[in-house]
Amino acid sequence: MNKIKNIGWICSLLVLFFCSCSSDDNIQGTLPAGTVGVRLMAVGMAEGETSDAESRVNEVQGFRFEEGLLEEIFDRLNPDADGICHLQPLQMRGTVYFLANAADIIRKASLQAGKTTLDEFLNLQATAEELTASDIVMTGRVELNREMTTATVTMKRSVSRIDLDSSFEGVKVNSLKIKSIIPSGFVNEQVEVHSPTGTGTVDLAKDFGETPFGNGKETLFYVCEQGSGPYNVELMITTADGAWHRLKTSLPVIKRNTIYTLKVYGNGADARVEVMTDDWENGASSESGQVLKGLIDQAASELSEGVEINERGDSVFVPYLESNFHLALMAEEGTRLVIDGKVEGVNVTSQVTTRSLQQVAQVDVSSIRKMPGSVQEYIYLDVYKGDVCTGRVVLVFRPNPIKLTGKLRFSGDAVCDFNGYVDGELGVLTLPKGKKLTAEIVGTAPWMKVEADEAAGSYRIIAGWKPNDPEADGRIQEAHLLVTDTDGGHPETYTIKRQNWGLPVVNVNGTWWCKYNLRGNVKNFADQILVKDDPVAEGTTVFDYLKTCTDEELLKAMGDQYQAGNLDGLKLAHEADTFYYKGYQGTSGNFGTMDPTEMAPNGYQIPNYDNYRFFTWNNNSNLGYDTWGVFNNNLGQRLNFSVAERTLTVDGVEYGTVGLYDFVYNGTHWAIFGLGHQWGDKSISKMMVLFATYGNANNTWLIEGYPKSNGSGNWFKYANHNAQKTRTIRCVKTPVEYIYE
Repeated sequence: MNKIKNIGWICSLLVLFFCSCSSDDNIQGTLPAGTVGVRLMAVGMAEGETSDAESRVNEVQGFRFEEGLLEEIFDRLNPDADGICHLQPLQMRGTVYFLANAADIIRKASLQAGKTTLDEFLNLQATAEELTASDIVMTGRVELNREMTTATVTMKRSVSRIDLDSSFEGVKVNSLKIKSIIPSGFVNEQVEVHSPTGTGTVDLAKDFGETPFGNGKETLFYVCEQGSGPYNVELMITTADGAWHRLKTSLPVIKRNTIYTLKVYGNGADARVEVMTDDWENGASSESGQVLKGLIDQAASELSEGVEINERGDSVFVPYLESNFHLALMAEEGTRLVIDGKVEGVNVTSQVTTRSLQQVAQVDVSSIRKMPGSVQEYIYLDVYKGDVCTGRVVLVFRPNPIKLTGKLRFSGDAVCDFNGYVDGELGVLTLPKGKKLTAEIVGTAPWMKVEADEAAGSYRIIAGWKPNDPEADGRIQEAHLLVTDTDGGHPETYTIKRQNWGLPVVNVNGTWWCKYNLRGNVKNFADQILVKDDPVAEGTTVFDYLKTCTDEELLKAMGDQYQAGNLDGLKLAHEADTFYYKGYQGTSGNFGTMDPTEMAPNGYQIPNYDNYRFFTWNNNSNLGYDTWGVFNNNLGQRLNFSVAERTLTVDGVEYGTVGLYDFVYNGTHWAIFGLGHQWGDKSISKMMVLFATYGNANNTWLIEGYPKSNGSGNWFKYANHNAQKTRTIRCVKTPVEYIYE
């Protein structure tokens, strides 16, 4: 049935001279004696592949050669009403060569009967522009004999055509270049494909400017036959994420009457370009062409719901929902199938069997549901004959129609598990029309909320924070997003999980300050003093606790020392009576310039200049030894403060005096303290506490303390200190949009 269909199709495309006959017997009719009826036929491509201008003929001339010499010229061979050209040769022998649409080239060549040799004729040359000046130049020939009364001559175009096909969503072509092309070629077909010698080369370039090319197919160039490749092709493309990519391929040879399609597949890092070839003469849709290229036999395939195959049979579109289907792939005998590419949640297997003269690959495909925010992805079924790729079928896995931006990433089982603490905007889901979203919180804590913009079909997912939450001990918090049709049909459930962690805090003038210094790994909440482990009972203060707690408790509250870039705290150690911080390095990063969240637990950050400035009246404030002082800070707010000191002993060895400082604003207490800093190998300034400060490469906040017996005071300063000196880290809560009770 397919063969019958293709024969009819070919007959319908005998467009060169609009011939309507289907048999040479009909050409003869009542021709005069000695006349040959010739039908010149250019078989076109599939519908839409060849334009009228590429098949139209305005003028035909014939040249009869005998024993290497031009004997006759047949000028202006116009077809009659039946589409037949009439020749009356002087002798019914030799070869007649036909040239169509070549009047200017023939005029320039000055061909003469009795003088022009066949070699001269076959070596006629022209540029691609000359060969396509109006309609494309075509050539053909017929061998004469005495019994001949009719003939059908197939005409070939003297150029090749190069197309660009960028039909896949998510990729656009900005520019392309084909290098080292010889601009002229032979008018007539040669025995072997080659190019004229002694001519230079040019680069063919196309720049799409401000409007990159995508979602379509376009003819780029007509090129003369090229015989000494490869001809390198380079494309610059832009993918959906805005990234630019350089793609490269090559054309090993460029033959006349052939269409070369530069087909761009995929997006992102998976983007690639392949060269597909189609013969202008045979056509891409002929049965032999389909088998050669490798196409899907849709009738023999078993498709699941939503799976689609394009009309040509070289692309399979798979919906985002779960799919399991079976493909039958046709290919030329002696070819093999290679599966190229990988998509998460997709399994592709194949088994090759032989049926008649066709090789059929049985391909089984299973695909799990694609998640919101997914992108279109591809797997390629490449057909090889030997080491040459002769065709390709593309499996296109369509993305989930739910658009997703932000931190949310759902695994194949529709779960987004942050495996740690996170707050703020988690993401925005934008639903297709006809869908709605509802949220369900597991448990009683309203740790997540959804803000809907129903007009836009978008939903902001926001995770909150609860100050001093006694349940912030690492337990899992969970919520479900239910996406359905507006009537509740076709439900899809997506789960979000996080660990609930939190540090004890106090709110001073709108800033949530942590009550204790960091210890251990700065990213590990389990190393810190948690809300549930806060040693300070309600009704008392950290300042009062530190004045009376044991040395072991004091050492724990003081925390560790840190160098920027090293997430692990340096522990206080001693050799005899020499104290130092174990692991100190002579070089480090810089707290002042690195991201303030890098050296803090998730949801917290290093304070900046203004955070600390609140507790001073200038950049060099002497707190003295007041047990109950008062001052106005630079912002005009009135604060009370207290200074205390105590002696610390570690493992029976006296460390020395430790300073404690308490600030009170609107009845809220905030204590600051530390064990000094290390500035060299086993060298510690015990009462000079440098605090990690963000925003300045050189300066940091510090307390320069002295024992009361010394009398030099206790100075709260913003001053220059090199980066490798260790710092005490006291965090502030990163501002959060949603605070829940």
